[in-house]
Amino acid sequence: MSHQLQGDADFTYRSFGSFPLVEHVLGVGRMSVAPRFELVDEQGELLGEEGFLSDLGEEAPQLWLPLVDDLVSLPTAADLDLVLADLLTTLRMSDDYICETQNLTEIPARVRWSLPFVWELQRDEWPDLLALINETLAEAEPLTLEFFQYQDPEGILDRLTDPNTRLGQLHGRLPEDLAFGLAALAFAAANGLESFSVEDLPEFHEYDDGGPLPHLMERLASEVLDKPEELRIEQIHAYANHALAALDAGESEESLAWTKSVRAWALGIRRRDEIALAYRTSAAAWLDVEVLDRAVTDASWALQNHLSSDAYDTRAVALHIAGQLEAALADYNRALELDPENARIMANRAEVYYDLGDDEACIADAESAMDLNPDDPSPFALRGRALFRRGEHNLAWQDAEHAASLGDDSLLEELEG
Repeated sequence: MSHQLQGDADFTYRSFGSFPLVEHVLGVGRMSVAPRFELVDEQGELLGEEGFLSDLGEEAPQLWLPLVDDLVSLPTAADLDLVLADLLTTLRMSDDYICETQNLTEIPARVRWSLPFVWELQRDEWPDLLALINETLAEAEPLTLEFFQYQDPEGILDRLTDPNTRLGQLHGRLPEDLAFGLAALAFAAANGLESFSVEDLPEFHEYDDGGPLPHLMERLASEVLDKPEELRIEQIHAYANHALAALDAGESEESLAWTKSVRAWALGIRRRDEIALAYRTSAAAWLDVEVLDRAVTDASWALQNHLSSDAYDTRAVALHIAGQLEAALADYNRALELDPENARIMANRAEVYYDLGDDEACIADAESAMDLNPDDPSPFALRGRALFRRGEHNLAWQDAEHAASLGDDSLLEELEG
């Protein structure tokens, strides 16, 4: 890559292909995405002194990616697909808005966009980064933070690339990602920066709904994008139905294969409720094979586009399995706020209450679930377990026998064993 990275205090560094994955590789810092948009005329000149948002004023659409904390650490390869898909949706929606508001004038307007990745390193993360550097260098005397803090900040970037200096020699021995980590640590420590951010130098691209895709969107290019939105929404529903039917039939791998098509048809459409359907379906398939981080990610993305009890429930189950009981409980609560008569979600919350040791809440939810669906054995088994733990053994046996009569003999086997 020919462009540069730029950072605080006039930091510059050559860019490299894996920069968006630096947080994942180094295990320190925080990577985010900072999309930028501008409105330009036919000659590419900015419209308005401050560009896009100021020119559109208070009616401007929300032109930044609404990334949520529940996503797994951004950006993994899966998250990059989500980011680019959401960028395409945002661009198409903003393009519609601009056509309605700006292009009624004598000055045609075009959107220009950039998607720089931003990595931020905090001072309390320096020791972890230094430990990784020392592990790779394997020096007889490991480097210390004081070594970097005592460096003269003047000319430090030149010394990092000069093989005749100590810093340059260390830098040259490290692989690409760690070499960047060394440069960032040296620069931040020498300048005493409590927080240090580095980002891609923005490269702006124009979006043309009918033209070729910019290079960052090449991965999205397929026959899907050439189809009318109405047809694409029909395909989302068709493939989602196939995926859910495969789940019901116990065909997990086939369901996962169908969800790839569901997500593909959802790329860049304007209807966020339909995008949410695609990712709810995908989350359910990942949950079925217990790939929990993907289940949480896709459920979170579904919720970011459209709130639903099913997406909250799917994410809660994944978090529950992963042992994040409080987070699971919070999602079950949100799901029941949206759908208070859902017996399945009520029974799921009863189970997390049981695992949290709250027998009273478990029994209350189990009984509510029984009222909503008396043919489901799981609430009876859950109440029986809570009763048994409270010492009410006779009542627990009754629940175990009733659950077994409905098809769940797990508690009966536990008590008999």
